[in-house]
Amino acid sequence: MYEKNESYVSHGSNGYEEIKIRSLVNVGERGYRRIMKEKKKSKVTTVTLEPIYQVWAWTLLAWSLYRYFLKLPEWADEFIAKPLVFLGPVLWYVYHKEKRTIESLGFTTKNLFMNLYVGLGFGFVFALEGIAANAIKYGKIQINPIAAFEQYGMVILLVLSVATAISEEILNRGFLFGRIMEKTKSLPYASLLSTVLFMLLHVPILLTSLHLQGTMLVLFFLTDFILGMANSLLYFNTKSLLAPILVHVFWNMTVALYL
Repeated sequence: MYEKNESYVSHGSNGYEEIKIRSLVNVGERGYRRIMKEKKKSKVTTVTLEPIYQVWAWTLLAWSLYRYFLKLPEWADEFIAKPLVFLGPVLWYVYHKEKRTIESLGFTTKNLFMNLYVGLGFGFVFALEGIAANAIKYGKIQINPIAAFEQYGMVILLVLSVATAISEEILNRGFLFGRIMEKTKSLPYASLLSTVLFMLLHVPILLTSLHLQGTMLVLFFLTDFILGMANSLLYFNTKSLLAPILVHVFWNMTVALYL
């Protein structure tokens, strides 16, 4: 009787050890699957973001070559060159690669009037910021219009500002920020990265036309950074390009007249 019990205990002990080993194997397999799943997810995110960066890189290259080799009037820059260089690749990618519509770039009539009020309100704040910078720079508020104002007048300058804002906001907020945000799900990352890319797109004009130095160069990049971050947050909250475009127009007009 004692021997039978011992045999039972021995058998039970082996069974317990076998179950324990199987449990450890199962845990290891689940951990391995989880790790591989996370790696695969990370790989997919990287791969899906790469075409976005490629579109931006080709845009920067084309814009740099245009700025370096061609010296056309400002109306040609804003009405012809910038739409072709900035919007052509984006629309091609959205329609032919993503099979999506322009609504995915922030073109929507939802909450139209609310977005209009938000854009006008924040645009006014940015205009006041520019006027304050003007007062600091000159010791008083002083109108110091750019050459385009002298050449075209206020109305055409406003139209040029609108054209600039539309092209740049579609590329930088509707496309770059929107796609990076979709893939990463990180508002700080998408805002900061798209703003840096937005700032880099202005390097060609700095090297070929503006030639800013010292304080003015720092101020240029600082205001670009603030504008990019603010418009990214506006686009994220409104899901529309209307408010960012209006803010951009206000800022462009302020720079053209006061800075």
